Amino acid sequence: MLSRWFARFKLDPDTLRQQKWFALFGERLLAPALWQGGTRALSGAVAAGIFACWFPIPMHSLIAVGLALAFSLNLPLALLAVWFNNPLTLPFMYLYAYRTGCLVLHKTPEPFHLSWTLHWLEQEAATLVPPFLLGSLLLAVLTALSGGVLTALLLQLRKLWQGARQQ
Repeated sequence: MLSRWFARFKLDPDTLRQQKWFALFGERLLAPALWQGGTRALSGAVAAGIFACWFPIPMHSLIAVGLALAFSLNLPLALLAVWFNNPLTLPFMYLYAYRTGCLVLHKTPEPFHLSWTLHWLEQEAATLVPPFLLGSLLLAVLTALSGGVLTALLLQLRKLWQGARQQ
């Protein structure tokens, strides 16, 4: 039953090739290495997707696709892992990134007051952006490593469990 539910979300190379933004990568999306299911490819894909989702830029999926291409990771899982960052989690992730950056830089987090003026943008960019970017980078590395290691461990446990079940 669960496999039928997951089958609805199955990605195939032709579907990706039709997407406007993924056309940048051309026929490289059809490489069999990007669709493999080995432990390295799957755990690396989770790490790549989680790493990409921490950066405060649009089109996180393009970063995940680029990482999957560069390191021959499982492309569908890398794209799925990017959705760790979604409209519900985004504000909390970015707030946590800012606070982490402040902690590392030994700054006290400043209150955020929104005002749509150029002066406000210049002032806030100078005080809020450096800790935010540093926190984003640190959390991207830490959560990507954690996600990749956890996925590899879960895959190994699954292999052990299946082996024990067959005996």
